Amino acid sequence: MRRFLGPLVFLVLLAAIVPLPAFLWAQGPVQKGQAQRALDIYFIDTEGGQATLFVTPSGESMLVDTGFAANQGMPDATATSSSGAPITRDADRISTVFKQAGVTVLDWMVISHYHGDHVGNAAELASRIPVRHFVDHGPYSVELQPNRSAAFLAYMAVRDKGRAMVAKPGDKIPVPGLDVEVVSSAGELIKVPMQGTPRQAAPGAGLPNPLCRDAKLKEQDPTPENFESVGVVVQYGSFRLLDLGDLTWNQEHALVCPNNLLGNFDVFHTTRHGDPHSGAPQLVHAIRARVAVMNNGERKGGDPTYWQTVHEAPGLVDFWQLHRSAAGGTDHNSPEQFLANIFGMINGRNGFMREYPARAKSAVSSSR
Repeated sequence: MRRFLGPLVFLVLLAAIVPLPAFLWAQGPVQKGQAQRALDIYFIDTEGGQATLFVTPSGESMLVDTGFAANQGMPDATATSSSGAPITRDADRISTVFKQAGVTVLDWMVISHYHGDHVGNAAELASRIPVRHFVDHGPYSVELQPNRSAAFLAYMAVRDKGRAMVAKPGDKIPVPGLDVEVVSSAGELIKVPMQGTPRQAAPGAGLPNPLCRDAKLKEQDPTPENFESVGVVVQYGSFRLLDLGDLTWNQEHALVCPNNLLGNFDVFHTTRHGDPHSGAPQLVHAIRARVAVMNNGERKGGDPTYWQTVHEAPGLVDFWQLHRSAAGGTDHNSPEQFLANIFGMINGRNGFMREYPARAKSAVSSSR
C-alpha cells in the first residue's frame, strides 16, 4: 500500500475508505461493455481552511474555495521562506494537486464566501493557471474591516477581469458531466425540495423531519460573512455530496425544517470546519450521510460537540478529518486511519509500518 508522507490530501472511496494520496471517487452509471467512469474529489489540507477539487471523467474541473493566503492558520502567520520570500503554502498545495489531477486550466472556481480561509488564494491561483469561470455570492462583502478585506479585494481584481456567475439558490453551475445545484447564497436558501432525476424528488427530499420538533436555534455569531455562504449539492449519477461552506446553524435548520428540502447524501462536507456555530443536529442527522469529511485544523473547528453530533448521525459509515483536533482529545477524534495529518514509515525489507500523529503546534485560534 502506498503512503503519502505529509498532510496534503487523502483518498475516500464509496465502497471502502483507504488512506492513499489524493481523492474521493464516485462511479457513474455504466452501460454493459463500457469501462467504469469516476468522478475524482480531492479534499486538500489548508490548515483549517477549505479547498476541494472536483475532476470529472472528461477532465472538467471545479475548485470550491482556495484556503489561506501566505502562512495564515499557523502560529507564525507572517513567516517567510529561507530566501525571505512570502510563504504560499496553500496555493502550492493546491497547485500540486492540480498537477497530480492533470488540471492545466481550471474551468470553475467557486468561492463560498469572502473569509480569508476560503478566498485567500483565489488571486494567487488565478496568476498560476487560467480560470474560465468564477462563482460567488456577488461582488460585495459584509465584512470590510482592514484585517479581513485583503483577500476579498485581491479576488475582486481578478474576478473583474474574468467571467463571473452570481449564484442564486436553485441555480445550476453548468459543469459538464455533473449536476451542481446551489442551495444557499447571499443569505437566501432554496424553498422547495431538491429534484433528483427529472420529475422525481431527490432521495429523502421533501419528507417531514421529526427532529425539528425539539430543535433549538442559536443567536447569529459576529461574523456575518458566513451567512452569505454559497452552498452546493454535487450529484454524479446516484452519488450525492453536500457542501454548505460556513453556513450558520439557523440556516441549516431552515433547509431541513419542517421538511427536509435537501434529501439524503453519500458524503457530507461538514459545515464551518466543525465549529459549534454550525452543525445543527436536525440537519446533520436528517441527511443520513454515509461518509463525513471535516476540514478542521488542529486548533480550528473540530469542536467536540459538533464531532459527537456527526459521530452519532444515522447511517454514518466513516468519519474523516483533515486534522486531529486538539480540543477533541481521545474521545472526540476519529481513529488515526481516518486522520489526514499523520505520516508513516515502511520497512521495505519486511513490510513493517508505523504511523505517527502530527507534532502538536502552538495554539492558534480563529473567530471564523
